[in-house]
Amino acid sequence: MHGSFPKFVRLVVAGAVLAPLIPTAAAQTGDTGFLRGKGKLDIALTYGLDKSERVWVGDTKTDIGGKLYHYNYNLWAAYGLRDDLDLSFSTSVVRADVTGDSGIRDHQALTDGVFGAKWRFLDQKIAGGALSVAATPALKIPLYHYKATTITQLGDGQVDVRLRGVLQYTADCGAYVALESGYDVRFEGTPNEVPIALTVGATFFNRLTISPFWMTNYSFGDDDLGEDKAPDVEEEATRAGVGLYYRMTERFGATAGYKTTFQGRNTFDLWGYWVGLVIRI
Repeated sequence: MHGSFPKFVRLVVAGAVLAPLIPTAAAQTGDTGFLRGKGKLDIALTYGLDKSERVWVGDTKTDIGGKLYHYNYNLWAAYGLRDDLDLSFSTSVVRADVTGDSGIRDHQALTDGVFGAKWRFLDQKIAGGALSVAATPALKIPLYHYKATTITQLGDGQVDVRLRGVLQYTADCGAYVALESGYDVRFEGTPNEVPIALTVGATFFNRLTISPFWMTNYSFGDDDLGEDKAPDVEEEATRAGVGLYYRMTERFGATAGYKTTFQGRNTFDLWGYWVGLVIRI
């Protein structure tokens, strides 16, 4: 028993290099402080499904009279410009489908493009690991005129300036905990907000990275659905889930994950999953 423990620890440490390959942007999880490395390009192609049967109107949960599905086809890419600087891009094609007798038509469109950067400006060795701080600003721009005010909305339909950062501690054994937060400036009538995301994770046997996450947001809006139209309302949600990454070869990996909603305001009570392929060039 005791003789096998050091070998297990070595496998976890060796696997820590896999954590940067998890496509957090496409999977809608919290971000981490990991970087690609200079000259490295990672591309993720994922498919996701979100399902809702209820919606919070204010803080009251109400049936929507059917089942609402959002099918997501996602592209995410990140390139290491320097060892301490990544540039990233993500976008999605989303289809919304409502079942039941609502008579609401399905809707599908290319949605937003998110152009981001990650600059690690502090990387300090401390006892038992390392502490890093990274600035992660991003710009979200609608790439197509999609529905944003109906039950089959595909997004918010406006520009966001995301002023965010990530604080991360990485233990010598390869386990890590990352806290992402900041301030999102949202244009037109959509209220600004403060997002918060906590992610913990570790890689096992140099193959499998497991990353549970928790995320919430604070909206600076005042109105509920019925008092104003979406997305110009106080929309808040607390969700949690887990992301998985499995390294198949040095260039290819598989990603998957699950998320669910615990509490919300003027948002859907959804759960969902995603699966996909990650390519390193």
